[in-house]
Amino acid sequence: MMILSSAQTNTGRVRTENQDCFGVKQERDFFFVCDGMGGGVAGDFASKCAVDVILSLYDKIDKQDCLDIVGNVYYNYDENVIKPIALIKTANRYLYNLTKKYPKLSGMGTTCAGVWFDRNSGLIHIYNVGDSRVYRIRNGKIKLLTEDHSKIKELIDDGKMTQEDAKMAEIQSMITRALGIGKTVKVDYKSELVKNGDIYVLCTDGLNGELSDFTINDIVNLHKPDTDMISNELITAANNAGGRDNTTVISVCIQDDLQSEYGYLNSEPTEDIVVFPEETKNNSDKENSLIRKFERNFSVPVPKLATKKNILKSPLFIAVILVLILISAVFVYTAIFKDKGEQKSIVELTGNISGLKLDIETFTADKLVEIQTIKDKVFKIQVVQECYNDPLNTLTPMQNVTVALSIDGQNKYMGMSSFRPLDIKLPKGTYDMTLSYPGYKILDKNLVLKDSVSVTLEVSDELTKMLIIMVPEKDF
Repeated sequence: MMILSSAQTNTGRVRTENQDCFGVKQERDFFFVCDGMGGGVAGDFASKCAVDVILSLYDKIDKQDCLDIVGNVYYNYDENVIKPIALIKTANRYLYNLTKKYPKLSGMGTTCAGVWFDRNSGLIHIYNVGDSRVYRIRNGKIKLLTEDHSKIKELIDDGKMTQEDAKMAEIQSMITRALGIGKTVKVDYKSELVKNGDIYVLCTDGLNGELSDFTINDIVNLHKPDTDMISNELITAANNAGGRDNTTVISVCIQDDLQSEYGYLNSEPTEDIVVFPEETKNNSDKENSLIRKFERNFSVPVPKLATKKNILKSPLFIAVILVLILISAVFVYTAIFKDKGEQKSIVELTGNISGLKLDIETFTADKLVEIQTIKDKVFKIQVVQECYNDPLNTLTPMQNVTVALSIDGQNKYMGMSSFRPLDIKLPKGTYDMTLSYPGYKILDKNLVLKDSVSVTLEVSDELTKMLIIMVPEKDF
């Protein structure tokens, strides 16, 4: 089997930072792409870190290590088949651990789509988490071999959105599965027989977000079997179509008559997608054990801004402040309240914290349709207010919303939302909070669309909980 490949990545025409990354282990016939997201100061760290972990551990773990992660029920699988799954899960665990260790990385994540070619069986093994893709072009026809884990895909599958509507939807970046956002992760797997002349294209959504499958197919067939030209021209076409996102492409071309030369017809592919489930506690313990053992081999450093310690959170600093507060409390008590027999606790004299636990949500597709059909404004206001009061079954989290808080025209905080509420710690005061997401506005309880709201923070023993609903501007 002769395998020709070319991997290229490009920032695009709109963004200033490339959050995509790819991994190639040519001698093992293993290729994969990652598309990073969110995380404030994390930037491109999530995708680069995932690639680093997977490549660093590839030759260091054996079959038993893999089984300890994916489960012994997969004992009959070849080691090289389950190894990428074990590596993807371990990368997820490492990223998640970092978000706990460095809160400034909270919200970061990455997709991962990869393939491994088995020269002995003539099979391609395909792995996927998120909305990066693997295509196959055979005999001039293109076929998508992976399933997107995205909100749009769910809506299409449920019949609530058409393919044409999906191209214009404002929730393109909302994915339902990624590395780093949870303790555990599900991984899709399938395999199929490789044929002479097959071309496989691995890509991040910067490609299929700009180009139709039909266009991708035309470009590949025009330049095959030159993988360098295929990767380059696909990225060029995506940029010419708008280049709104980073684009990464790995093109792989298979040459030689595989079935006649090696007798691969007896191979048994797994053409239906098999979902490797989330890990158990024992599986996760094994991941952590491998991370501790080999972490010194990882080469991508954590961003300095994420590791910078906040003196206000230093145990020594906090201890000093508590002592000063206690002394001040005693002094105040003896100087003012002693004669009156009054006594105040430290909690009464001073609060603990000020800030927001901000939850940014949007209506579920069903609820949005229901609200749009209501003509009576008073009734519509009542329904929206009910959603604010009972968000569990009517709202869904919004990811990648830019959040900025300022006071007297000076910016005091900027971050990005994720699947979990955003913890924002700021001094007490009245702030102007602006939320930005393409095509969306803040919807208050009186159906008024806004770009910003006023927020007053007070010192208390916990962060102030706040729910914001954002909606597509064109629908209201």
